Amino acid sequence: MGCKVSTVGDVYGFGVLLLEMLTAVRPTEAQCSNALGLHKYVDQAFPERIAEILDPHMPSEEDEAAASLRMQNYIIPLVSIGLMCTMDSPQDRPGMHDVCARIVAMKEAFVETL
Repeated sequence: MGCKVSTVGDVYGFGVLLLEMLTAVRPTEAQCSNALGLHKYVDQAFPERIAEILDPHMPSEEDEAAASLRMQNYIIPLVSIGLMCTMDSPQDRPGMHDVCARIVAMKEAFVETL
């Protein structure tokens, strides 16, 4: 899987998209209102309460050990990437190359478990 290295502005948009996909919450919804914003809404739950705000339609395992492994190895790292990409200051955000490398590493680790 190749990644196209883009500009810093693309990192922010990618982070918002990632957080929206994982939580099924849009920045304009009530959960994010009152000057909270999507980043802060997710950050307040991260990582201890992240399961409470995840998209309820995401597939889940019935096996508790498998669910815990999926949370630790894939969901929490993806949410972490989304949070890093949506930091207020552009200087605090990672580059798209770094984001891509992290996602590719997660994919490769996932493929090894199949």
